[in-house]
Amino acid sequence: MALKGNLDDFNIVNILQMIKLEGKTGRLTLAENEEQVKITFDEGNIIYAEGTPLKDEKRIKSTLLSNSILKDKEWLEIQKEHEDKLKPYWEILSKKVTSQILVELISRQAVDTVYFALRWKIGSYEFTPIKNIKYNKKVMIPMDVDGLLMEGCRIADEWTRVATSIPPFDTFVVKNIYGKDEEDDSLNLKDDAGQIGDYRTSLEYEILSARGVSLNDSQIAVLSVAGSGMTIQELMDAARQSHFLTLDATRSLLSLAVLKPSTKKEKASLSADHTGAASQMITVAILLAVIAGGVFWQASSHPRALAIKSAGDTIVKTVYAKEGLKKIKRAIQTYISLAGAAPTKPEDLISQGVIEPSDIVDPWNNRYQIKFQKDKFALFSNGPDINLTNDNVYFP
Repeated sequence: MALKGNLDDFNIVNILQMIKLEGKTGRLTLAENEEQVKITFDEGNIIYAEGTPLKDEKRIKSTLLSNSILKDKEWLEIQKEHEDKLKPYWEILSKKVTSQILVELISRQAVDTVYFALRWKIGSYEFTPIKNIKYNKKVMIPMDVDGLLMEGCRIADEWTRVATSIPPFDTFVVKNIYGKDEEDDSLNLKDDAGQIGDYRTSLEYEILSARGVSLNDSQIAVLSVAGSGMTIQELMDAARQSHFLTLDATRSLLSLAVLKPSTKKEKASLSADHTGAASQMITVAILLAVIAGGVFWQASSHPRALAIKSAGDTIVKTVYAKEGLKKIKRAIQTYISLAGAAPTKPEDLISQGVIEPSDIVDPWNNRYQIKFQKDKFALFSNGPDINLTNDNVYFP
């Protein structure tokens, strides 16, 4: 027997509780203007929830591409198969991503869709029973209604407060870590800074730490996908966490000025005349400005300011050291192609003319360490203290 009516007569919380208590199996459809939510139940537990197809597709795409789970070409192939064969995205993705990622994506969509529905005050509802519902229990994990309601109602109460304390969701925001040229992709120094697992090892993280900014997991999830800029809505779709966690993290990052609103502009790129040493000088100039800003920021505590400046100097030298290591690696590869064998010592590179004597000295005026073993080699700098290993700088 179908259950239907209006949300002003019977609110969404009561509907979900009733379905749970009666152990119903079927689909609850909510509709209000152009918005629609479908929540699927198995014996009173939520197994899946979806919103409007275009919104869900956009979020799946944004998450997969922004986190480098899939490449653009792979997504286009998935999208084409979805459109040509009318296969659900989850069925296609089950062959493209790990089961762990698939469970994460499905669960996140279901939870956020239910939380979204809990904010509805008006609209219509209809529950349609389904007999012998079939689904993959390994990727669609049944969720208890009571647990979702407890957290979802809290978020529904908090949502308006947080959402009204930040700019509109279509506002374009960029990271404000290096300086005024943040939007220029050529200054995003570490290619893997966009990966959440690597962000704590990125230069951005080092700079923020030197400034005294402590980041939590939700903030890191946002900065990991922010790239050279996104709208707030795009950040919410891309980050591998709930919409509310991303929204609240974005609010805090804006208040810390780690993120800032910006006008969307064409991405700049360095021409051939701005590569190599010139690019490195631009990088270091930006870092010096950042560090100076960090020292000024913490100037109320003189010892703290000195500690930050010391950390800042190390960051700048570390950047130089990594560039030097890259140069030595290229020189070794060139040497091997010319001599047909690996060099036995750094001086071989100099005698072959593939590197200058000054290039084998690091920013702390110590020789770069090059360890050869058969056809392999390891590159590193001893860092500020040649007797300690925990400050070594390794080839990126």
